[in-house]
Amino acid sequence: MKPNEIKTLFDYNFWAFDKVWSCVMRLTDEQFVQELGYSRGSIRNQVVHMMSATRRWIARLNGSEMVSHLAFDDFATRAATTARWNKLRAETMMYISSLTEADLDGIIFWQLPDRGMSAENTRWEILLHVANHATDHRAQILAMLNQHFGIETVEQDLLFYLLEAKQP
Repeated sequence: MKPNEIKTLFDYNFWAFDKVWSCVMRLTDEQFVQELGYSRGSIRNQVVHMMSATRRWIARLNGSEMVSHLAFDDFATRAATTARWNKLRAETMMYISSLTEADLDGIIFWQLPDRGMSAENTRWEILLHVANHATDHRAQILAMLNQHFGIETVEQDLLFYLLEAKQP
């Protein structure tokens, strides 16, 4: 995979999050943290889980010390969540923009001790996982918004991003 291709994937990833976030912003802060009995529990928890997973994988890929999971309760409002998301976006895109083709092809050994898992993958394979993981949780958020709150949701397909990105 080439650096511009992985950058496009993460540009799309954050574009799609912005689309979903526009739906989330129709909630009250109380609805945002409301337990819904599905997956991670609340819309807030889904978003915080995405942030936490992304920052932990980027730390692994960057060779940094492993960071702890973000605590759901540290994000009681949409405003607090937005602030942390914007910081994560900047950090992630700075990292993505620094990668060369050789970096992307580099082999990374990783572990998930709590699941008894370890493996080796190329950096680009792990980055594809990070983006795909976020897509899964965005889809869950969209379903939760519609089913529990009656909020009309949005398309998050890659081709829609590409069409929008190529328009003058």
